[in-house]
Amino acid sequence: MMSEKKKTDRRVQRTRQMLFNALMELMMEKNYADILVSEITERANLGRATFYLHYRDKDDLLASNIEAIFEQVAERIRPLFKQALLAEDTVQGRILFEEAQQNSQLYRMILSGQGGMVLYNRLQSRFAELIADMLEKLLLGGDSPVEIPLLANYLSGAILFLVKWWLENDMPRSPDYMAAVMQHLIRPGMERVMLLDLDWYEGVGR
Repeated sequence: MMSEKKKTDRRVQRTRQMLFNALMELMMEKNYADILVSEITERANLGRATFYLHYRDKDDLLASNIEAIFEQVAERIRPLFKQALLAEDTVQGRILFEEAQQNSQLYRMILSGQGGMVLYNRLQSRFAELIADMLEKLLLGGDSPVEIPLLANYLSGAILFLVKWWLENDMPRSPDYMAAVMQHLIRPGMERVMLLDLDWYEGVGR
């Protein structure tokens, strides 16, 4: 019984991978907005009924795989919490830029808005969640002088914009260089925020 389930799971994974590969190939040839589900299934040599067993539409196909790709990146970054955002080590940033480099067509499309704002917002939201997790680990359970969701969304937006610039300019510098730039841009501001008193905004007015 267990072996049958494993076979089914592998078959599902293989089918989904075939559909995603077909979409990626088509994205190399034409704008995402112009791609039809029928083109995806034809390229994958699968039926439309098979497609709709797994996904609602092409946006669902793309978004689901973005989630999977991002989670793989997050799993590589999470063990490095000790370096975090204030540390000297830029390994986390390098992982991020290496991922963007390896899937440059996909990230260029998402960050430029070609896939619609729903896809961009989904990526930005997941990235903000990862950064919020990092900030909480950095604070070791203490209070932040600025709300963590606010900080996480600011940082995720700034970092993704940096990745967007890099991709749109054909990646003129290495992932290591970009990670170092990101660290130097983020670290001073984060240090200033963390040094604020918890009541820094009292009396200023809202």
